[in-house]
Amino acid sequence: MNIYTRVSSYYRPHLGSIVGALVLMMLAIGFNILKPWPLKYVVDGLLIESGRLPWWLPVDTFGGALLSAAAAFVIIHVVWGILHMLSTYWLIEIGLRAMVRLRAECFEKLHALSLKFHNGHNSSDLVYRVVYDAQSIQTFFNQGFATIVGSGLTLIGMLIVMWQMNVLLTLLSLSVVPFLLLTLWFFAKRVRQRSSEVQTRESTVLRLVNDSLRNLKLIRLMNRHVQEKHFFDRSCQESLLANRALNRTNLVSTLAVGVIITCGGAILLYFGSGQVVADSAFTVGDLLVFLAYLAMFYQPLEQLTYTTWAVEGAAAHAERVFEVLDYEQGKGQQKCQPDLPGIRGNLEVNDVSFSYETGKPVLSDISFAVRPGETVAFVGGTGAGKTTLLSLIPRLYEIESGQVTIDGHDISQYSRYSLREQISMVLQETLLIDGTVLENLCYARPAATGDQCWNALRAAQAAEYVESLPDQLDTQIGEQGVRLSGGQRQRIGIARAILRDTPVLLLDEPTSSLDLKTEADLMEAFRAVTAKPATLIVTHRLHTIHHCDRIYVLNQGRIMESGSGPELLSRKGLYHALYNA
Repeated sequence: MNIYTRVSSYYRPHLGSIVGALVLMMLAIGFNILKPWPLKYVVDGLLIESGRLPWWLPVDTFGGALLSAAAAFVIIHVVWGILHMLSTYWLIEIGLRAMVRLRAECFEKLHALSLKFHNGHNSSDLVYRVVYDAQSIQTFFNQGFATIVGSGLTLIGMLIVMWQMNVLLTLLSLSVVPFLLLTLWFFAKRVRQRSSEVQTRESTVLRLVNDSLRNLKLIRLMNRHVQEKHFFDRSCQESLLANRALNRTNLVSTLAVGVIITCGGAILLYFGSGQVVADSAFTVGDLLVFLAYLAMFYQPLEQLTYTTWAVEGAAAHAERVFEVLDYEQGKGQQKCQPDLPGIRGNLEVNDVSFSYETGKPVLSDISFAVRPGETVAFVGGTGAGKTTLLSLIPRLYEIESGQVTIDGHDISQYSRYSLREQISMVLQETLLIDGTVLENLCYARPAATGDQCWNALRAAQAAEYVESLPDQLDTQIGEQGVRLSGGQRQRIGIARAILRDTPVLLLDEPTSSLDLKTEADLMEAFRAVTAKPATLIVTHRLHTIHHCDRIYVLNQGRIMESGSGPELLSRKGLYHALYNA
């Protein structure tokens, strides 16, 4: 399916509105064709040959006729302006609705794609596609379809009237059309290439701004602001060169079109003036009308030329959006899947393997089981695959082989939404929204009461701190919780997971930012929290999980040892070495 067919599918639901707008457009074109005629009758009937007045002027005096012609001139222009305004507004509204729909679909698709896709794409570039590239669908309609239809109807109307007035001059007017088409063909591909380059460069500028603001603290600590400014200046310069090349192409093409149209006007002026002198049937007023029609005739031709270039530029934008929408999702990412029924939490992982890049396995043949109320821990060196393993349970990534089941249900066969509704996870890097403490807690459970929030905060050893805040639960914490310390952010993240109260609880380094006393108190509180769900915990601080029901030791993506803490210590293997280290 080509790009134009894809774009047209977004306008099919609005066919009724499009037809209504086109009716108004045709009426406006009709009044546009009438514009020059009052001028003809003033010139021929009043100025050159007095008394030669048309039937529609009800007066026979010079002043009255002149006033009537002027009034007709105003009425025609006002009615045309109103009809043109209404049809244009209606068409713009249709284009905006299509743009909103495309943005919504792209946004939804980005949220549906696995993290493997997002790991391979820069977030700023994806933002650019949703916010800016999606506007191309409005360009396709308002500067493409609407202009083509309007200009086409205007051309037909003009040709009919001009042909009736003078066949020879009409044919002379058409003599420049082949040259316009040749110019159109010559510049179209160049405009598309230049537009694509501009979009790439602008996306890079957006990425640099986004990255520098996100890493502002690091940039200041490392004194990298000069280098960052250099990178940004270089990117802006590349964007300048790309925009300059596009504008140069547009200006040269505009000049070429203008010269061709001017030559057409000169030809008509030369031969038309000769006909006025040689043929009394073709009057000065007729020549003025014909010249006016010529300008109106060339204007839609010129618009069609520019429209082609605008559509070519829009096509480059639209391809970037449809590239996201057409991305193949891979295994386990079917669009329509049934909801996972309510679960108890009997989790089984059977021979699961996963890799971020082909041929470089991160996990190989992983198998284990967790029952409701059990707590199992995963330990190992950096890069052993512990965090990746937890990420496979809520399908943040899709497994390559093997199977993950909960209560006997293969999770790949059910919707991610229903699966994640029954899983809570504390991430290694706590993610908070820009809002209040209460809004961050209720992000996990919107219907939670104040008492439930306070109970979760107490279990996470965060209640005392929140009580000390000026507005307590209503305190604003800033973007990503910037007004909180690392430990405070982590405890709010833990409270959020506790408040969610699901059959499966995943904890990825839940105490990494806490002091030893807070960590000990929190792990003691976790014993009550983990009494019901199947709990999986990843940590490097082995003393916090030594008494878990089972401990799995990972090395290079494989389970090397498993058992209770005392059992593993007695074997004097890998866990023994990690524990003593």
